[in-house]
Amino acid sequence: MNSAADAPVAPHALNLWADGQKVATLGYEALNDRWSLDYEANWVAAPGAFPLSPALPFQPPADGYAVGAVKRFVENLLPEGRALDVTATTYRVSKSNIYALISALGTETTGAFRFWRSDDVPPAAAAKPPREVTREELDQRIAERDQIPLAVWDGKVRMSIAGVQDKLMVYLDRPLSDAGRLFLVEPPLASTHILKPDPARGVTPHLVVNEHFCMSLARRMKLPVAEVGIYRTPRPVLVVRRFDRVVVQGAGDGAAHGANEPTVRRLHIIDACQASDLPESFKYERNLGSGAHVRNIREGVSFQMLFERVEQTVNKAVARMTLLRWALFQFLIGNCDAHGKNFSFFVRREGLDPAPWYDLVSVVQYAGIDHQLSMAWGDAFSLEEVGAFQLADFAQRCGVDRKLLKREAARLAKLAVEHALAQALADDYIDDSERAFAGQLRDFVVGQATRLTKLADEASKMKPEFL
Repeated sequence: MNSAADAPVAPHALNLWADGQKVATLGYEALNDRWSLDYEANWVAAPGAFPLSPALPFQPPADGYAVGAVKRFVENLLPEGRALDVTATTYRVSKSNIYALISALGTETTGAFRFWRSDDVPPAAAAKPPREVTREELDQRIAERDQIPLAVWDGKVRMSIAGVQDKLMVYLDRPLSDAGRLFLVEPPLASTHILKPDPARGVTPHLVVNEHFCMSLARRMKLPVAEVGIYRTPRPVLVVRRFDRVVVQGAGDGAAHGANEPTVRRLHIIDACQASDLPESFKYERNLGSGAHVRNIREGVSFQMLFERVEQTVNKAVARMTLLRWALFQFLIGNCDAHGKNFSFFVRREGLDPAPWYDLVSVVQYAGIDHQLSMAWGDAFSLEEVGAFQLADFAQRCGVDRKLLKREAARLAKLAVEHALAQALADDYIDDSERAFAGQLRDFVVGQATRLTKLADEASKMKPEFL
């Protein structure tokens, strides 16, 4: 099942593993940057087995996988921004050396698979007990992250998931409300939560409160969203429960202590870039930027492209409704940065299923950040430009009935107003500054809800010939 039958044997190789079973071999020929993928026959035949992505099916086309498809899948697993800089510097490799980076970080990535050197197998048990991270140590490391990056602990990079923000992957042995403790993990153990402190620089104040408010609002509205909480060191740190990990009670070998503790199973997810077989650089619809000479080039992930993924899903009606609600919720909270790596799917043998939502932030609260939309509503790349026509255009491009758009917009808007008022009063926000910011978020959501209801109603009445 080689992706290129006539390609030379790759001199470098990594094996992919899932829950103790070898899945595939990833080959890499460095000089010509050629990648290959060979699935294991035993994995393909196993009940419940699944491919890496729709672009990398068990049986490739006769002429092999699309050029670059394997590399694009792997590249999308890597961190971005400063975290990528830190990783490259720590391991003394180029940021463009995708193979070297996944070799260094691939034992604990997003999704089900672990990348392991081809001359070895993953250990059945950790070589030493997991390292606990105390509240005091975490607070100190957050304070010192300009000198020592938060991703680096004990000389090892602990950040191996996509994204730009400072993050740390940890195992939480019990709920924080029950005196839960944080641990760094080593293979074969898996992390269960992601820690996200406020950024070191003051461009986005109260970002933890912001994301907690937006995520909690979605949960109150019964929308599918990752679980979050605020952990205080006393600095606020957002704690996000990983939905690509499932804790199995009493299974042994996967938690912080001993064989009688729970184990953590890895579930496979891919983001919309991977589902669309696009590189990370295509996460914005305007993939070449917004300069005058390139702004009309829109080859990156768009709402329309997201809705096209519905054809790859197991339950198309559910997937289409989930995407519609996700798009409308971004409008309600003012998330300009809802891009192609901010929506994910579970991968099943039968197809894709939408995963819980994450990275929900009201970006418009920050004047120092560009408010250009990652995905346009019609041709509008700013919230201010979105009118009834743009909503109708969005619906037509995405195959959404405009009467359905009107009903869902009105329903979500009503829920958003009700629950934003309650969320702003939540006990999670502990001082005047945090409560004032939560009130600011509440007021914005209420205003957007009124606006969305009106625009969707007008959009439903537009004649098709005008679109």
